[in-house]
Amino acid sequence: MSNDMFQSEQKVPYRRLEAAAQKFAKVVIPTDLERLKNHQINIEKYRRCRSWELLHKEHINAGRTVQQLRANMQDMETLFLKVKNEDIPALTKVLQPVKDMALASIGDFLEIHSKSVDELREESFFHVPNSVTEKEASYKSNSEIQIDTPFTEDVNTSESWNTLEKDLLDLNDIINEFSHLVHVSIFFTS
Repeated sequence: MSNDMFQSEQKVPYRRLEAAAQKFAKVVIPTDLERLKNHQINIEKYRRCRSWELLHKEHINAGRTVQQLRANMQDMETLFLKVKNEDIPALTKVLQPVKDMALASIGDFLEIHSKSVDELREESFFHVPNSVTEKEASYKSNSEIQIDTPFTEDVNTSESWNTLEKDLLDLNDIINEFSHLVHVSIFFTS
């Protein structure tokens, strides 16, 4: 049996995958995106309140949501490998809107938080706490003076944001690759 025959036997009509496609489009991906939106709101709130520990935890939780979203997007992508070539347009019609929604949400999340991190760095770069006066500073050695900025006080917060940002960019790449594969598949089946 040739490899092409074997592959075509494994592919199924869209109607067999329709329930899975609808579940991704109406439940799975929108739920992940809603969680990501809630993390975004919490991250902004904790940043404004300067709750660095809570901000760090929220970055970690948002990272987990991004990992789950990535896994779900990859699972959704496998549907295109299982569906018969002539049914790819039907599957695309169902999944393209949710894919576009995911891209937009990730883009918004990255844009808003990149701006807020930049603002935070600018406003806190030379911030010295009121508790350390010039007189106290003159009596202490340089190693004893602590500058109270969020990025020196809690490096974990900054690192967790960097990790989250990388995960979001990776997810964005996955979605774009997914889109490219769909368009290539449609082109070759036409």
